[in-house]
Amino acid sequence: MRRRQLGAMVLGSLWAVWGGSLQAQTAGDWLAVELFSRWGADPLAQLELSGPFVLNQQPFPAGIWKLQVHRQELVLSGPGQPRRYSGSLWLQGGGLRPVGGEKRRYRGLIQIRPSGPERLHLLNWVQLEDYLLALVPGEMPADWPAAALQAQAILARTLAVPHLCPGPRREWPSRPLQDSTAHQFYGGLAYEMAATTAAVRATQGQILTHAGQPVEVLFHSTCGGHTSTNQDIFAPPARPYLQGVSCEGCRASPFYGPHRVQLSRGELEQALGSAELEILHSDPWGRPLRLRVGSQLLTGQEFVLRLGQTLGWGILPSNRFTLEHLEPKAGQPESYLFTYRGAGHGVGLCQWGARGLAERGYSALHILNHYFPGTQVTPLS
Repeated sequence: MRRRQLGAMVLGSLWAVWGGSLQAQTAGDWLAVELFSRWGADPLAQLELSGPFVLNQQPFPAGIWKLQVHRQELVLSGPGQPRRYSGSLWLQGGGLRPVGGEKRRYRGLIQIRPSGPERLHLLNWVQLEDYLLALVPGEMPADWPAAALQAQAILARTLAVPHLCPGPRREWPSRPLQDSTAHQFYGGLAYEMAATTAAVRATQGQILTHAGQPVEVLFHSTCGGHTSTNQDIFAPPARPYLQGVSCEGCRASPFYGPHRVQLSRGELEQALGSAELEILHSDPWGRPLRLRVGSQLLTGQEFVLRLGQTLGWGILPSNRFTLEHLEPKAGQPESYLFTYRGAGHGVGLCQWGARGLAERGYSALHILNHYFPGTQVTPLS
């Protein structure tokens, strides 16, 4: 794993700080990624920093420090006297560990600011290609064929394009990328792998376009034999390259199915508020588009998300399913039997399908053309 050297000279080459002003000194395609975003409503109240690192151009040696918010100030305690800071801190190098979390290291710069009386807010300012090095292995196993990894890298880069900015700045972006699956999972240096790094390097600067514009990027684990249209599963407008394709490559997926899961009336009422279920309309490939749940109408995707949020994401991992009402037997509760295929929303790239095509000798370009017909791989200008 390549490590960046630490020191005031290194940080100074990236930044000039005079009288509280901060100016970017390097050009390039940068991203702002909110770190530890999965904490959600649980405030990130304290952070452990492990040295060596550089903080506001000051080198810190090996050791452990704790950073927290007190009265809208950042307080750093550890070896030596506690230090107080107003506004944002800029960190390069070292390790970060929230209470109850794992230690992580990141490329680029970390901006830290107080958010409310007790919450820390963190952004990783990182260049696009460096971001992908840690992101792609979080989305696809590194031991999969190179062509599949390259296809995933091109899609990941395309998905990040709308979030590009000229360089780090003191102003907090209004809508940063999230480091969770709300956007794409991003875990930092520890997640980088040689095979996925090679895939990122081999496709450097390449994105997927249609009519000269970056495509709407959608991908999922396993389609179960056929992908669906974006306007049916999500919302209009219909994308001509997301109108569903057949997929024979994902048969090796453990999710291919059919699989069955039985849920009791009580579990359904807990998750949905009602156990009176009816599929009103499905697409040609068996994904329910509209369901009646008591007096509510839900899309198939909403139905699966509601179940997952309450009962666990593995309960019904796919939106391609049928359901059957089971009459209660002696000593058993009333229930429904769900029969499903695949995993995920079923639109765009089927990752297990991409693996299967790569094993048959397809290139990354051919894989992307299969799942996104009529698109082109073009250099990012």
